[in-house]
Parts: sequence; C-alpha cells; structure tokens
Amino acid sequence: MKSKKHLRYFIPLLIIISFSLLVTSGLKIKGVLADKHMDLFTFVSSLSTPQVSVNELQSGQLKPVILVDVRSQKEYDLDRIGNSILIPLNDIESGAAIQKIRDIVQSNTHPDQKMPTIVLYCKVGGDRSFKAYKELEKTGLNFVVLSGGIKGWRQVVPDKNDATVLAPITPLAN
Repeated sequence: MKSKKHLRYFIPLLIIISFSLLVTSGLKIKGVLADKHMDLFTFVSSLSTPQVSVNELQSGQLKPVILVDVRSQKEYDLDRIGNSILIPLNDIESGAAIQKIRDIVQSNTHPDQKMPTIVLYCKVGGDRSFKAYKELEKTGLNFVVLSGGIKGWRQVVPDKNDATVLAPITPLAN
C-alpha cells in the first residue's frame, strides 16, 4: 500500500521533469533556429548537409573551390568573399540558376583537373545556404555550405586579404 502512495507522487513528478526538459531543450533549439534564421524543417535537413569551416577552406582541403553567394544583390554589393559569384536563392529555387552553375563549373574546370567543390554561403551559414544546397544537391555537382557564412569568414579573414587567401584554392580569386 505504501508503494502505491509513492507511485501516486512519482508519476506526476516524472511528467513535470520530462516536460521541463522538453521545454528547455526546445528553447535551445529555438535559439539555434533564430540565430541561423531557419525554420525547423531546414534545421533538420541541415544536420545532414556537408559543411566546411573557414579554416578547412583556407587549408586547401577542398581545392579547387568556387564560392557562390546565395544572398541578395544588395547584400552582395555591400560585402562578398573575393570574386565569389552571386546566385541568389530565389534564382536557385526557381531553377533558373541550375544551368548557370553548370556553365560556371565547366568553364572553370580543366580536363586534367578534378571537379571543383562549390561552396555556398549566405550571411551566417543558415537558412539560405541550406535551402540552396537542398535544391542543388540533385545536380550531381559537389556542394558544401560554409559554416558561419560571410560573417564567420570575416571573423577570420579581413576583406583586404580575400584575394591572397583564395588565390591558392580558387580559379576565380583575382
């Protein structure tokens, strides 16, 4: 009889603790989503998206690379990584940019050279980069997302150093 009395208090306590943990972890996920400007679906799909850090990119591990900025024209005009190519997410989602990307890859690949890795970036390596990746992964080309986006890049590389850093890894770094 005593164990039933304890059980009566234990189950509600267990429910309260479980609910508290769920709310707390939900707030953490919500914070991550807000920081990256992502909806839940994009966040979940981002977990399986290949990413590259600024340091990995600088080290030449993915050489050769082509940088593609998926932000707006206005954002691109304010700051961009070297001579990255602007292909806004809207153009990618509409399908209008697929052939443009194929042409860029073809014109920057020599017969004796391996296929370049296309590095997609947005402001913080968030929503737009991951959405672009999901649209483009069907093309068969090699894509990755730059972790931290241009904001993460700028924390490591000042704009005056873009050309120097990119010269060894990209054919478009002038």
